[in-house]
Amino acid sequence: MSKVRPVVPPKPARLSIGPKKRDTISSAYSTYSTYSITESIVESPPATPVSPNEKTADDKTPRASEIFTQPVGRQARALYNFEGESYQELSFKAGDVLNVLKERLSEGWSLAEKDGITGLVPEAYITYTTEFAELHNLALSPTLSCESDDSMVSSTTSPISNGPSRSSTILGRRQLNRFSWFVTTGVEEFILSGGELFADSDSANESKGDNEEGDEITESDKHYIQSGPSWHEKAVLFKVIVHNPEKRVKLGGVSEYTIFYVTSLVNFSEFLLFHICFECFPNGVRVTVERRFSQFEWLYNRLSAKFGAFVLPPLPEKQYSGRFNEEFIEKRRRALERFINRLARHPVIRYSDLLTHFLSCEDESEWRKQEKRFESDKIVGHAFFQHVYHPEFNVDDGEIETMERFEAHARAMEKLMPWINEASQAHKDSLDEMQHQYRRVSFALLRLITGHNSGDGFESTNEDGAWCWRDGCYACLSLTKALQSTVESMQTIADLHDSHAKEAVIPWIENFKEHNYPFSNNEPLVDMHTGAYKKFKEVSEENESLQHLGDVDIETIRSRCDTVFNVTLAEVDRIHDERVQDFRENTKQYLDGQIEVYEKVFIS
Repeated sequence: MSKVRPVVPPKPARLSIGPKKRDTISSAYSTYSTYSITESIVESPPATPVSPNEKTADDKTPRASEIFTQPVGRQARALYNFEGESYQELSFKAGDVLNVLKERLSEGWSLAEKDGITGLVPEAYITYTTEFAELHNLALSPTLSCESDDSMVSSTTSPISNGPSRSSTILGRRQLNRFSWFVTTGVEEFILSGGELFADSDSANESKGDNEEGDEITESDKHYIQSGPSWHEKAVLFKVIVHNPEKRVKLGGVSEYTIFYVTSLVNFSEFLLFHICFECFPNGVRVTVERRFSQFEWLYNRLSAKFGAFVLPPLPEKQYSGRFNEEFIEKRRRALERFINRLARHPVIRYSDLLTHFLSCEDESEWRKQEKRFESDKIVGHAFFQHVYHPEFNVDDGEIETMERFEAHARAMEKLMPWINEASQAHKDSLDEMQHQYRRVSFALLRLITGHNSGDGFESTNEDGAWCWRDGCYACLSLTKALQSTVESMQTIADLHDSHAKEAVIPWIENFKEHNYPFSNNEPLVDMHTGAYKKFKEVSEENESLQHLGDVDIETIRSRCDTVFNVTLAEVDRIHDERVQDFRENTKQYLDGQIEVYEKVFIS
């Protein structure tokens, strides 16, 4: 059954012309900006309906089609039938192709052209072709059938409305862009329908089937938000080390791959705070498993499906050429270690069965068994929100200002991060150049005191190997030994700077690069929160007019929006804390590395 059409927005202001006279078409284009939207102040009785394709004799306002002879705009397709009620409004049928000349000309209205005729169209009745896709639970409404004479209302007193009831508009209208994060993460579905709760006995019994364990609601599927809002941490913090990469072959050398040892370390003293985590690691505080890069990919994909509302850290890029190069393997190892540690730091993902399985499963057959269970998991998408618990009134009307400040900060940071990357890379290049110059000076000094490559007939040292032409010159012998010691020290300093660049500076730069795109990476959160806020405002603004309708549960919609607000703002809180921790630790590790290298230089 197709859904009813959106309500036609409030009538826009009329298009009026400025005082300038338009003599030519070219001048009309140049003075297009002088058009303004003016509201009608004096109320007048309803006018006799005029054909959409005609205008009254006393109306001096030129039509848009008379001004723009060559309209250029965005192509759109009509979703519903629409009959214009004045000469300014463009009539069209479902499926017609329109050319939108100006978007959002007035609230809810755009200026469009069809078959050479230009007029206003309601934005909710069209979708842009570039964004056009098969809409879920959304079909084109058929043309309205004729009513009996008794049910007809005179157009002079009350025009016929082709739109649905206000309640259907709020609760039934879905976002036209089906590729937005608000839709793809399941937020829209959760707000509008709530989904099917697995806690219900009937649905639970039907869904169990052969995979009873996979559909069971476990403690790891329940998530709690505390005041703030912020995530309630149910699991102890732990650190993961990715180390000792090895090249493996199978099928007689046909297939080659690299495995990484993944070791999870837990501070035993922290178990006192989180008793539930004893079972996470069967061996107590340390577990080591072997993992391939493809298994890291599997973990990422399953987490993305289960926790669509979260912003996951990125995986390192794939590479086929040179993938067994030692430098590339080491770079990938560092990236995987950062990836898995970010997951372990997340207050929700940390106690998920997925991550626990990845970090603790050592048996291959058990891995395959659990892999199938996780891939058939039903608690994904919008089902995640069904198991989020938070205090009432934890968020004040969506706190859209908080999200706007977060978005503005992320945009500014994304714009300025290239400066950090450029400067840090230049610093690393200068260290490389410095260690190169240390070696260059030391080799030149060594060549001087040894006479290497001085040519035939030239001697730089005496019989004792001293840098002198005199035999038995103890002063020059002592000087030569001192210069040799200087050469060795300079070589050591060069080695120290080379090691410092690889062990401290390169990770320092890589950590910066993970924050290159704070807005692009966190845009899903902004989109989810903004979409939920719009729905929340729609419900709030229509609350009084809809509260008498028995089929509309306004408070349920508001409650679901509130759950989404709690999730997105808890994620924003986590991102804030993670940013502070990342930059603090990154800077501290760099400075510690600088202190260490110069301490070694001092004693060398």
